[in-house]
Amino acid sequence: MQKKIGLDIRIFGNGMGGIGRYCKELFPRILALDEENFYYLFYNKKIADPNQLNIFNRFKNVQLVETNIRHYSLAEQTSFLRLLNKYNLDLVHFPNFNVPYFYNKPFVVTIHDMVHHKISGAKKSRFLHFLAYTKIIERAAKNSKYIITVSEYSKQDITNYLGIPAEKIHVAYEGSSLKTEISDELLNEVKTRYLLKRPYFLFVGVLERKKNIINLTRGFDYFLQKYKADMDLVIVGKADSHYPDIKHKAMDIKNQNSLVFTGQVDEVELCALYKGAYAFITASLHEGFGLPGVEALSFGLPLLASNLPVFNEIYDNACVYFDPLDQKDIGEKMQLLSRDDKFYGQIQHKSFQRSLLFNWENTARETLKIYQKILL
Repeated sequence: MQKKIGLDIRIFGNGMGGIGRYCKELFPRILALDEENFYYLFYNKKIADPNQLNIFNRFKNVQLVETNIRHYSLAEQTSFLRLLNKYNLDLVHFPNFNVPYFYNKPFVVTIHDMVHHKISGAKKSRFLHFLAYTKIIERAAKNSKYIITVSEYSKQDITNYLGIPAEKIHVAYEGSSLKTEISDELLNEVKTRYLLKRPYFLFVGVLERKKNIINLTRGFDYFLQKYKADMDLVIVGKADSHYPDIKHKAMDIKNQNSLVFTGQVDEVELCALYKGAYAFITASLHEGFGLPGVEALSFGLPLLASNLPVFNEIYDNACVYFDPLDQKDIGEKMQLLSRDDKFYGQIQHKSFQRSLLFNWENTARETLKIYQKILL
């Protein structure tokens, strides 16, 4: 018997980062696997490019529902709730914790991490947001039929912080589908655009507090000064509007001319920047998975990363680890990788082998299994 399933894709199209990318990669693959049930996709016309939505037009068992209700808004708790109830769905998948508080029909929620419990915000307005967040995520976790998360580390965090039994939480690793075959012409064009004439370390992510950008650039500065290295650090991603000072503080180093801030880039540029990089680096303090690092693995890039349990789980031996709070250690590990071509080659080989573990098709199959358990 055909069931009605709702997918909340309101964040789809929002720069294709984070949860937007999760929706873009996961949901079309689920639709391709499941021709039996009918899907209603709730999208926000204000942020979804019509060309991006075209990816769903090839499916016959889909109806796009224009919603235009922002995440984390009052309307999400009122208007969106009424809309969901109108369709009387057998199941809804919310790809983030912000489930309307009073929605009481069957749903599954993806909780990517518990970072807001660890870094709740230093400003009063952020503190008030944190209080609302805790109420919503606790109720979503409690009332969901299943919780999907992206790593064993996040699963343990959800259990510890929200008191959810482990058997209710299902881990489905994310993957990478970026195009790794980049023409020399495109690569040279992107390098010219950003004046990249030297080998460069690459960071990808929002410039937010948990990414620890300031310590990263200071560790890079230590590396350049001590070892007289001739390299750049390319930082790709948009600024966090709540903490615009991060970029200014990150640039307060002696070798600021070796820093390249690209801002947010499109997927084509991102692939070229991965392709041309010497290595990927992240000094993040908290993550649920670490998707940019997995994307870097698919390009065969060696990784340098914070010595966090989640990175050890995901990146394993394709990575050189450092203490993210120790600027000297960050710089020394940059030197360790760059001084020895044989060691670099070994990490590079392990990088590509590790990348084979992460596949969006597997993510879709694992997610669909959860739907089927609920709909039985």
